[in-house]
This record gives sequence, C-alpha cells and structure tokens, in this order.
Amino acid sequence: MRINNINFFLLITVSLCILGCKQKQEDNNEPQVAEKIDAILGGLHKEGKFNGNVLVIKDDHKLYDKSFGYANSSKTQRLSSDFRFGVGSIYKEFPAVVIMQLAEEGKLTIDDTIQMYLPNFPSWSRTITIKNLLQYSSGLPRIDFGKYFSANELISDTDIIQDLMNIQELEFQPGTDYIYSNNNPFLLIKIIENVSGQKFNEYVQEKLFTPLHMKNTVFKERYPYEDITTMAVPFNTDLEQDNYKISAPNLLLSTTTEDLHYWIKALHSYTIIKKESLLFLTETAQIEDRDMQAPLGNSLVNNRQIKEHTHHGSMGNYEGLIQHFNSENLSIIILTNQKNSNVFDISERIKKIINIDLIKQ
Repeated sequence: MRINNINFFLLITVSLCILGCKQKQEDNNEPQVAEKIDAILGGLHKEGKFNGNVLVIKDDHKLYDKSFGYANSSKTQRLSSDFRFGVGSIYKEFPAVVIMQLAEEGKLTIDDTIQMYLPNFPSWSRTITIKNLLQYSSGLPRIDFGKYFSANELISDTDIIQDLMNIQELEFQPGTDYIYSNNNPFLLIKIIENVSGQKFNEYVQEKLFTPLHMKNTVFKERYPYEDITTMAVPFNTDLEQDNYKISAPNLLLSTTTEDLHYWIKALHSYTIIKKESLLFLTETAQIEDRDMQAPLGNSLVNNRQIKEHTHHGSMGNYEGLIQHFNSENLSIIILTNQKNSNVFDISERIKKIINIDLIKQ
C-alpha cells in the first residue's frame, strides 16, 4: 500500500510538472506571438492598408493591444486604445440583447407583433413579429440613406420614421424571405423605448454599459461629430473625411476595442442574458438557400454550444470585426477608421499565428 501511495504521489507530481512546463512554454511564447502580430499590422500600416486599433484576448488576458495611425484625416492626432470608433452593423447586437432581456422579464414575447407596441404604424405592422425584425425577415425595405446622402441632406430619426409610415406594401410576406435592413433594429429600438419607458441610450447605459464597465461606449448625437474628443474620425485612403450627414443617435454607436471585449465576455458567460436567449440570437430565419445573418451576425453552434461568434460592421470608412472562439478562449477585435476591406484577412492571420505558436504547442 505504501508503494502504491508513493507511485500515486509521483504520478501527480509529474503531471503537475508537465502542465506547469506547458504553461511556462506558452507564456514564454507570448512575446514572440505579439512580435509576429506586430510585424503583420506594422507592415500593413506602412503600406497604407491599416489604420486603427487591434485587441487580442487569450485566456482572459491581453495578448496584444496596439494602435496604428491617426484619429483624423489631417494626421494631427495619433490613435490610442482610448479612441472610439463607429462600429456599423455591430450595433445591432445591443437592441437584440435588450429585447431578450425584456422577454426574460415577461414584458414581451418574440412572437408579438409590431402593432402591439407601435399602434400608430400602418396596417403591415399587424403582420410583422419581433422575431421577424430580429431575423431580418420582416419584408421591410432597406433605409434609403443614398437618397439623403446624394442630395447632401441630413437624415434624422424623424425622416426614417416618416419613410416607414409611407410604406404601402412590404417587399414580401413576413417570414418568407430576407432583407438585411437597418429598419429592423430601428423598430426594435422603438419597441424597447415603448416597453421600458426610457430612451434607448438611457436604457442601455443603465442596464448594459454601466454594469459591464463599458465606460467608453456612447451613442453620438450626429455625424459629422460636434465633439471629436477621443473619437476616431473616418477618412479614406486619399485622406478625405467622410462627408455624409446623419442625426439618428441610435444608429451611431461608438466604442473601443476594450469595451467590445467586455461585451463579448458578458455575452458568452451569460451575464446579461440566459444561454437559451443567446442561442436564439445565433439563429437565422428558416429560409432555404440564403446567405443570412442572425442578430449576433454569424455564429457556429454545435450541440447547443456556441463555438464561434463573428460580427462584421461598416459605415462609410468605419469597419469593425469582433470574433470570439469559445473553445480556444480567444477574442480578436479590430476597429478601423480607414476602410480597406481586410479585417477578416487580418483576423485570420492573427489566429493562425496563435494556433501555431500557442495553442498547438
């Protein structure tokens, strides 16, 4: 019996040493990984193909966090991790999550129709459910931003509502097809305001941003911005600032790479909504043979486990990408104010380095 105890002790000791050595090896490789990521991004920046911030979180700590380039087209201020960027369609996750919070509280159901909460809208509101809005299967057309931008006119919340009121007929019967339209999250926000009795930006500040310590996430009142403090302003490769005009605050979410990390972490730890709610937000409409997005963008789910969560967004020269890989406990967040349509490629190259130099060691 004594020999067996000794053998057991030796087995545990050896196992701990192996695990410790492996962890030490991974830790020792982290500076090398950061240098390789830096070489990629530094090279792209020198070629004029990347201007923005990148954050990589592995096993709940920062593996890489760096800024490249400038906050404005005049190159008078360099970017830092404190700068906020417009995130385009990534903002759509926020009204979707709030809807699920309200559903969990019993204040609405996803099968409720728009008309129940927005009674002044046209008759088509009686045929569209909240689920249709979440899954872009409502039949509502896209917001015609081009009509306003081409005429150099300001588009406001009031304009969007009036355009909705003027719709006589939907593009298709709700639930039968798909249009990736900003009208869907726009109406979700109006429903949230009706149910909560609060402005959407006030509600998310209280229920999401403050408890999640997302202190650098705000809804800007309008673009061009009246206050550009710690704001990355979008510009093209010819150093021309984006010149559209918009005053629809709920569509103008701006945030940092770090705050988006807090968001991803809260989602996948089920801190703000339950697992069932999060799984629903990964689902697309039940329509065959369509390339569709869910409220969370694109997710890979296997046996009711979310393996990957990817959401891309762009608006003018803003482009952003969040990617979370649950099995590897890895998050990659990229924000740029000079669109080069290469954020997916950058993320893939970063992940490849990590897989080779850390995960596969």
